[in-house]
Amino acid sequence: MSVATLRAEKHREWELSAVGWVRYRANFADAGVPSALRMVELAEPAPGERALDLACGVGVPAHQLSDALGPNGYVLGLDISADMVAGARAWADRERVSTVEFRVIASERDLGVAPGSFDIGTCRAGLQYMVEPGAALAAMHEALRPGGRMVAMTVGSPHRCASLRILEDVVARHIDVPALIPDPDPEVPGTVALSDPAELEALFTGAGFTRVGTEIADHPIVRADSAEEYWDVCEQSAGPFILLLRAIDPALRAEIRADAIATLRAEFPDGKVVMTGETLITRGVR
Repeated sequence: MSVATLRAEKHREWELSAVGWVRYRANFADAGVPSALRMVELAEPAPGERALDLACGVGVPAHQLSDALGPNGYVLGLDISADMVAGARAWADRERVSTVEFRVIASERDLGVAPGSFDIGTCRAGLQYMVEPGAALAAMHEALRPGGRMVAMTVGSPHRCASLRILEDVVARHIDVPALIPDPDPEVPGTVALSDPAELEALFTGAGFTRVGTEIADHPIVRADSAEEYWDVCEQSAGPFILLLRAIDPALRAEIRADAIATLRAEFPDGKVVMTGETLITRGVR
């Protein structure tokens, strides 16, 4: 598959996912606060600095960056999904945050910013889905001034991510399909494509970053007030899963949903669902 074709496929998946990400923003944004704050800490922000957030989604960690940089700082979020950007803008307008801006870009290669114009670069849970993550990091390297800090977060081992395990186990009981969560492969964009710290660090080094290191920790990824709400989030925010559900009979979809809710209730008997997973947070210096 060509790079252009693969990029178009990923763009379609994110446009499908964006509706759910915007609708369930709090489920992702609130759960993601610990990892977002850790990314900001590792970026070592100073008041008044400028931050560039690639794959900004609905505005995390742009929210935390804006708080850290203060009223004289500036955050620019970039994403390939127009709906994601619209959701991020809606959040900023609603919260009256005036130091952030969000733009749509065509690809991770072309950021549309001047070289050396930012102090901080971030990319939270985005690199693994990119067709050319190395090119993305090279573009971020160019956008940073000398001494600028780049921090990226990706999902670690799929075996340590409860949400991936439950999703795949439930679907596998009803449909004979290839693994929804394939083995990590840095050549194939996907949730766990960059789950190996060595692969991630090699991309940073190849892009020109120095003092590269990775922190590995378990962090919350998504939360919900009930099993039903959590499954709604899954059904509406995961592009490949959305496509799979569209391709099967409504009765089978209902059967999978019932199984999933029963499984989640057994796993989270107190009612609230909080999914955690291993995360890799990699930092480098321009």
